[in-house]
Amino acid sequence: MRKLVAAMAVAVGMAVPLTAVAMANDSAVVQASSINDMAKQNSYGGITYLDQMLQQQGIKYNDFYASNPLNYRYGKPEGVVVHETATPGASAYNEAIYFNREWMNIYSYVHAFVDKTGVIQMTSPDHGVWGAGPVANSRFFQVELCEDNNLADFAKSINNDAIYIAQIMRQYNLAPVNAVHTGKGTVWSHAAVSKFLGGTDHGDPDGYFAKWGYSMDDFFDLIKYYYDNGSTGSTTPTPSKPATPPKPKPTTPKPTQQPKPIDTKLLMHNALVYDGNGEKTKQSTKKAGTKLSVYGTKTIKGKKYFQIGTDQYVVATNIEGSLQLLTHNAYIYDGNGERVGTGKFKRGSYVRTYGGRVKIYGRKYYIIDEDQYIKVGNFK
Repeated sequence: MRKLVAAMAVAVGMAVPLTAVAMANDSAVVQASSINDMAKQNSYGGITYLDQMLQQQGIKYNDFYASNPLNYRYGKPEGVVVHETATPGASAYNEAIYFNREWMNIYSYVHAFVDKTGVIQMTSPDHGVWGAGPVANSRFFQVELCEDNNLADFAKSINNDAIYIAQIMRQYNLAPVNAVHTGKGTVWSHAAVSKFLGGTDHGDPDGYFAKWGYSMDDFFDLIKYYYDNGSTGSTTPTPSKPATPPKPKPTTPKPTQQPKPIDTKLLMHNALVYDGNGEKTKQSTKKAGTKLSVYGTKTIKGKKYFQIGTDQYVVATNIEGSLQLLTHNAYIYDGNGERVGTGKFKRGSYVRTYGGRVKIYGRKYYIIDEDQYIKVGNFK
């Protein structure tokens, strides 16, 4: 009888935890959906470029690509690998400084670190990094999400992460396809790489996401939301060179006099053509959006130029831009002076602008990307 009573008591005792587990699971499903809703309420934190950040702080930038020219198998990324750092409390700034100093010793590197405040891009997504084994490294750009300790900051961080990833995917014309269940697609977790491609055994970010009742499927939905809505334009990464640069046509009848091209660059701002003395030539203005074969750089009267032909140069800021500090929150506008989306840059962040000021219906703007502008007044 004692055994029977004890067994009944145990059964009754177990009923409550099972109910609680079911309620917890339901709550997790609801929470995952609401986390994406929370994330979308936040403004994009924007991008800081590591080399520029370190230059301002007087710290040497240890250029990963210069020492490890790892190229993609098809010349451009085929998708993204989503990571998380597994270092609670470490910010994107902390991680960036550490990896810049130690990548030579730890044999690891990614394209960007993301936290609740924004993105620090370590190197251009134009080339591969050491983040997820040899197979993935030659296929995907890779982004690390920093760990936060409360739900509100977690929502901010995944919002920044999803927007940045959507931006890069749009840059390379990569439509979001979830690869975590089939091993086929453009959006991968590190865990999916381990499962389907090998060369690594990590399982992130699944465990960290699960801590918040969240999953890679939920994060994929957030990436796709920003990709589909085109609302990733709060800021944009540095324009990349094409995957397969066209062979430049000789501009002189004597090929031996033509310098050898070293790169192809996207012109972001209309550019006059100058000679080697910095004087304007009679060449027609090069239009924004043009892909220029580049033969080297030259400093003329203290200003940097890119050589685009025999005795032909354009001012470098029309191609690579320069960082400027915002003193006001700033919205994005298109070429008609109409606001693009609801995202905005935050005061105190650095924004890359290209070339000089342009006028749209009497107002002055800086170009920040193709058909994207910020009012000049926000920098004063």
